[in-house]
Amino acid sequence: MDLRLEPADGPLTTGECLGLLRSVATGRLVYNEDALPVVRPVTFATPDGEIVIPTDDNPWFDRFDGTVLALEAGSIASPTRAGWTVLAIGRSRLLHGTGNLDGFDDPARAPWSDVPGARYLVIDIRRLSGHRITLLRPAGDHR
Repeated sequence: MDLRLEPADGPLTTGECLGLLRSVATGRLVYNEDALPVVRPVTFATPDGEIVIPTDDNPWFDRFDGTVLALEAGSIASPTRAGWTVLAIGRSRLLHGTGNLDGFDDPARAPWSDVPGARYLVIDIRRLSGHRITLLRPAGDHR
């Protein structure tokens, strides 16, 4: 039996990053607006090396067609303040329907049903990084 413990902090492999992204349904879309960083929570899936965000046909997402975006997702356990964070960066495109997306053609793997006419923002992952993290707890902080 292997009794090695995972390090509390440290980098994640590409495979670990993809597995962790697939384990959560929400993340934070990171983009620039008026030369300032902006973060917006979104629902997403990562079926096969792409981030797929349902846009519900909202024209607000049109601004991102062809731009470079980032998506951050993570999980931190409140009692221990230990967890992980993953950052994916890539060029985005708007897509009508899921017909051209790998992973959506298999109902067992598809995260949601394709609705006729639905649009999606798809980010082709070009850079992927992640870390196990433990946040500091100042003395006397019992939250």
